[in-house]
Amino acid sequence: MKKYIALGSLMAFTPLLTFAATFESILLVIKNLMGVILPIMISLAVIFFIYSLLSYILKEGDEKAAAKTQMIWGIVILFAIVAVWGLVDVLLETFDIDTGAIPDTSQLIPTS
Repeated sequence: MKKYIALGSLMAFTPLLTFAATFESILLVIKNLMGVILPIMISLAVIFFIYSLLSYILKEGDEKAAAKTQMIWGIVILFAIVAVWGLVDVLLETFDIDTGAIPDTSQLIPTS
């Protein structure tokens, strides 16, 4: 079941990459998607971390160890999200791509 969900997610983004003619337009599409999705993901990760922190404070014994593991995973998730965001920004700066421009995809889609 999980592989079908992953395949469906990949197929959802395939048209964006297929119609992207250049590396620059691919990076701009990814940057625009990340601009919408990442703040939501960061908010959820922070809420997960705070929930784990409160669980750690309020629980005892083995439950406390489980909450500590959740806190560590919350930090790892936050780091991964911010690292991906930073990686795209580094690529945009490395290739000197103007992020203010939105790629014109109307010429990339066949009209006939």
